[in-house]
Amino acid sequence: MFSRPPRSIVLLVALPLLLAGCTSADPDAKRGTGTPTRVVVPPPVSATPVLDSANDRPLPLDAYLFDPEQMFTVERAQARLGTSCMARFGFDYVPQVPPRPTRGSDAPTTRRDGRYGPQNAAVMAKWGYHSEGGDVGAESMPPRPQPSQEMTVALRGSSDIKQKFGPGGQVISGQTVPDHGCVGEAVKALTGAVDGRVGDAQLAEDLKFRTLLDSQKDARTQAVFGQWSQCMKEGGFSYPDPVAALGDKTWWDSPGPTPHEIQVATADAACRHRTNLVGVWYSVDFAYQQQAIAENAAAMAQIKTDLQAQVKAATAALNG
Repeated sequence: MFSRPPRSIVLLVALPLLLAGCTSADPDAKRGTGTPTRVVVPPPVSATPVLDSANDRPLPLDAYLFDPEQMFTVERAQARLGTSCMARFGFDYVPQVPPRPTRGSDAPTTRRDGRYGPQNAAVMAKWGYHSEGGDVGAESMPPRPQPSQEMTVALRGSSDIKQKFGPGGQVISGQTVPDHGCVGEAVKALTGAVDGRVGDAQLAEDLKFRTLLDSQKDARTQAVFGQWSQCMKEGGFSYPDPVAALGDKTWWDSPGPTPHEIQVATADAACRHRTNLVGVWYSVDFAYQQQAIAENAAAMAQIKTDLQAQVKAATAALNG
């Protein structure tokens, strides 16, 4: 019942897979007649490192997005604040909090989402495009009993099932229900407003996807994709780019990697190394992120301030 930000898929392949359809993930895609198409100006790239993996490399947007530990801290704090609030109304209500996310060895160290696809040749040789060790993501949460009507009022500030949240004001066990209920009280403690956004700011999240999409479409990245594709053809595999290989539906028909998948993934890793695909894509992505932050400087500065304040409030709630 407590509102939590959606936990990003921890698989290292998450974002590239979402971009397999390109425009479907573009937050600036046309939303209707009369909406102008965004003009993308390719930014200059200062340097292109030679990389097999960028998982330990920083990206400009990292400072504006919650890292795994920060997000886990906020989730636990939101649950504790909600539990404390509900206790005032006589309810023993403990929100479900996802366990600390488990991350494979081929996953970024400071980001919650992977970029550029798989980057560890040894892991690819064993697991193909499947997650290392099987399901490495956050565990699924078991269903919980439906709350009573009184509990719902305390949680949401409204007894109207058609209304997500209400202004509160009801009295339960001698205590007045706060605006937006205990959910709102917890959110306000973290964000300063009962309807605040817990977790990544919308703009930061939009730019995370937009910059990856722009960098994927960039001529410099497309050129290295072409080199990679030619390398794969030499090994007997035909894919236009690494996103297509990663998103091949054949892999997901099997719970584990097949011999053919291992062959393709092994060739993929070798061709990535040969063409410096990750190094090129990372450097282009880095430049687009710098550009996006500069274009939204004032808003991004506020986002960073709000993120730090949210983490500080969450830490205080857990230590209180």
